[in-house]
Amino acid sequence: MTREEMILDCRYFNGEEYPPEDVNSLMWGYEEAWVRMVLENNPTPQKCLDYYTKEYDLPSFLPYEEDGTPLGLKAILWNRLDHWSYYPANADQFKDWYHEHYVANTKTHRQLLNNQ
Repeated sequence: MTREEMILDCRYFNGEEYPPEDVNSLMWGYEEAWVRMVLENNPTPQKCLDYYTKEYDLPSFLPYEEDGTPLGLKAILWNRLDHWSYYPANADQFKDWYHEHYVANTKTHRQLLNNQ
């Protein structure tokens, strides 16, 4: 997948070097890191995906077809929620957080291009 194709699946990151002032810089940073790490063949995104798929079956409760966010990016987001939470996040907590803080009132660039 190319950088441009990956950016189409982002909601905040547009390929710029720094986050614009009018976007959620935290989410922008997670998307930018996901794109960069995948393109650099950094093992972290795949390790996150392997863990959250094995432990929680991530693909079954948040499929790409429903929200347009690749599973690898969802795994990175879950990892960050897990990292910053006082207790390890479970599937229901992640799903609630994901919908409230990441998906709410946003669309991927691909969805915007396709008028979805």
